Amino acid sequence: MSDALPRFISIEGSSYSDQSYPVIAAWSLENNDIKEAIITPEESWKDDDARLGDLNLEEYQLNQMGHPAWEVLREMNQDLHGETVYCMNAPIIERWVEKLASEFNEELAFEVASAYELFPERLPEEFDDQLRECSDLLLMSQDKSDEQVRLLQESWLRLNQLESDY
Repeated sequence: MSDALPRFISIEGSSYSDQSYPVIAAWSLENNDIKEAIITPEESWKDDDARLGDLNLEEYQLNQMGHPAWEVLREMNQDLHGETVYCMNAPIIERWVEKLASEFNEELAFEVASAYELFPERLPEEFDDQLRECSDLLLMSQDKSDEQVRLLQESWLRLNQLESDY
């Protein structure tokens, strides 16, 4: 087995409404490290259902600690160029990265796909169980983008180990 893991991405959004926007993004790099960015929302992004408090953020923190959305998009496109990037909740993640791209009339340089596609012979519930087990063992949350990326990496490694044991 190669040292290269699939690439993973996770994004926390302002809410799950149609008006929602990306707030925190994390993605894995070629060397398996994880890059994370807080995204300063564009003025045109309005979300009446925003629940930034659930993310332990206040709006002023997004403006002080966040990176401009165009900069985060540029880094994602550079880091993930030509890759298929796997995630949980693919339709929502895809909507948020497309929101970033369309805001700046840019094309995405990567594809977003469901993590379940990595193991087509397994039931999604098996992958979910592995993810929960890793979360419990590593004391990490599936709700935090950087931790979810790490959990996806660990789950992929464990499931591949299980397959190679047979």
